Amino acid sequence: MKVSFNQSTLESAVAAAISCVSNKNTMAAAGGLLIDCSGENAGEGRAVIVGYDLEKGIRVEFEAAIIEKGGCVIDAQSFNSMIRLMPGGNILLEVDESLRAKLSCGNSEYELNALAARDFPTLPDISNQKGFNIKKKDLKSIIAQTLFAVAQNDARPAFNGALFKIKGNRITAVGCDSFRLAIRDKVCELENTSDAELDTSFIIPGRTLAEVVRLLDEPDEIVKINLGRKLVIFRFERRDIIFFSRLIESEYIDYERIIPKNSTIFVDIDSASFLGALERASLVTDEAAGKHKSAARCNFTDDKLEIMSVSQSGRVRDEIAVSKTGPDIEIGFNCRYLTDALKACTAEKLRLSLSSPFISMIIEPLEQDNDDRFTYLALPIKIPK
Repeated sequence: MKVSFNQSTLESAVAAAISCVSNKNTMAAAGGLLIDCSGENAGEGRAVIVGYDLEKGIRVEFEAAIIEKGGCVIDAQSFNSMIRLMPGGNILLEVDESLRAKLSCGNSEYELNALAARDFPTLPDISNQKGFNIKKKDLKSIIAQTLFAVAQNDARPAFNGALFKIKGNRITAVGCDSFRLAIRDKVCELENTSDAELDTSFIIPGRTLAEVVRLLDEPDEIVKINLGRKLVIFRFERRDIIFFSRLIESEYIDYERIIPKNSTIFVDIDSASFLGALERASLVTDEAAGKHKSAARCNFTDDKLEIMSVSQSGRVRDEIAVSKTGPDIEIGFNCRYLTDALKACTAEKLRLSLSSPFISMIIEPLEQDNDDRFTYLALPIKIPK
């Protein structure tokens, strides 16, 4: 194989694909990038680079001057470092029959061992085109307002992903880690590419969604989402990038059942003021619990909210003006569970709904309609007097 690449084009392709390379897999080829210049999987004068960790993968197609067709697998970290440190200009990659790869650019040369392309893990079928198209801004906001509530390493598989329910043009996304629940419900301008009306649900792993957010950097881009068998596929056609991931095969909780229905206390509050007070309260941490587990005591009275946080390292007290209906209440929360939600919510004014120090508090924008809703639940914690 002998191929010449533009350095910046190659660097961008590798930077995208390397995020799906596994450093822990026992299969050596899974720690590498597949470089396919065979002409079988792309158009003339086009190369393909793939990173795949057996759970998720990225395929990037781009222009290259293919002198001799072929393919190989090259260690991802070494390859990435080499091309970034090469002097500017075109990079020539040559791989001989003994799978010795040589990179050259100007007067610089670098050699390393490669693997045969056939050693790369078998890729899932990503040819399915059925699903829907969605605007980048809609997808990004939906993910941003649910991903933060998704668990990262829960024994219950469903909690490690976000539930997506699609019915017609309405998308409902749900994230939950058993301590908090985030729901984003939005009517979007979806282009249906399926044979029937959209009516489906699936669970996308949180790590997959974090990677999708990283790829959503092109303004006004349309993202094509296809659903295969146990697979979700994101197509960023403007950049010739396909990102694919396994779905989580598990039953999601009946999240609607756990939303409190009989709140008796309603508090209207300025979002920025609330967030600022909570961030100050989180500076006082309980070292035994860990720096991310600072607790805040919230005391709601007629026209104010008093927030206090006390630990061995210090004490913080803040007071915020609010508008409240219903009886006074004192309740405790993990600061981070509240600050994460307030950072995700773009509303300037919030409505807090409560009923008891032992029942979840609901946080919602003060003004929202049925076609564009954000709802968040935070489980209270017990704070010693």
